[in-house]
Amino acid sequence: MTSLKENYKEILNMINQHDDIFIYRHIRPDPDAYGAQLGLKEIIRKLFPNKNVSALGTEEPSLSFLGQMDEAKAGEDALCIVVDTANKDRIDGHIPEGAKVIKIDHHPDFDPFGDINLVETKVSSTSELLYLIANMWGYENDYINDESAKLLYMGIVGDTGRFLFDNTTSRTHYVVSELKRYDFDATGLIQEMQKTSIESFRFKGYLISNFTLRPSGLLYTFVSRKDLEEFGVSGNEASLSVNLYRDLDEVDVWFMAIEEEDEIRVRLRSKSTVINEVARDFGGGGHPLASGVKLDHKDEIDTLIRALEEKMKKK
Repeated sequence: MTSLKENYKEILNMINQHDDIFIYRHIRPDPDAYGAQLGLKEIIRKLFPNKNVSALGTEEPSLSFLGQMDEAKAGEDALCIVVDTANKDRIDGHIPEGAKVIKIDHHPDFDPFGDINLVETKVSSTSELLYLIANMWGYENDYINDESAKLLYMGIVGDTGRFLFDNTTSRTHYVVSELKRYDFDATGLIQEMQKTSIESFRFKGYLISNFTLRPSGLLYTFVSRKDLEEFGVSGNEASLSVNLYRDLDEVDVWFMAIEEEDEIRVRLRSKSTVINEVARDFGGGGHPLASGVKLDHKDEIDTLIRALEEKMKKK
């Protein structure tokens, strides 16, 4: 892990040099974004009790059980740490000109930014990466406590699909075993994360009945604004069901296209075909088997389908 070894000391030095620290993550956060952001906040507070550390971004109600965002604003003299965010334009919040910036991420590094850019793509999640960083900062992880362990654990659970995805490695299991030594209710937290409203439950029924499966093994579904209104779910809530189709034997690549106010957000997933290269061609990006794109019009979906099927042929 070259980037980790090259940057972990410099990150600690930069944290030490700033009294005001602001932690950002990406828009439409998932459990890893929340876990990494709030977990890092707790780690820094334990390491430097007298520093002002804030987590910024729009609240996500489905993740509020993990913690709350802060009402604060970064100044030019602040240190801004961006976690789990591959592209600058996906940062949830404003970073002022002149502020020092650190990027800590595990997505492919197609948009390097910040004064320090620590990216390790072979870890399951940014939460796992932060545990490794903290472990290198302090002997036997003196900087982890019950709260940060809980948050990092839930971030890892989220990005590994409860350890079902192929990004789960022996190192992931080691990190999780270390985090489980701390005092938190892992089972209760996972149950909380898996809770669903009656509206979302009915919406899943709609998804099961409304999809197209092509002979190539590509499955897709389109969710209109009218559908979202009818079932009373937000675009972000709807996107959480994208892995509903993972267990179908006939499917290799699938996506959910969700119509929002001024764009169509597409969640792309795959079992074996590398899809992030196709996502980049459409202005998006992500992991090899989990990516996303934004489309301006519904008719662009046909172009995306052709590109994905062409990629599937070359596998």
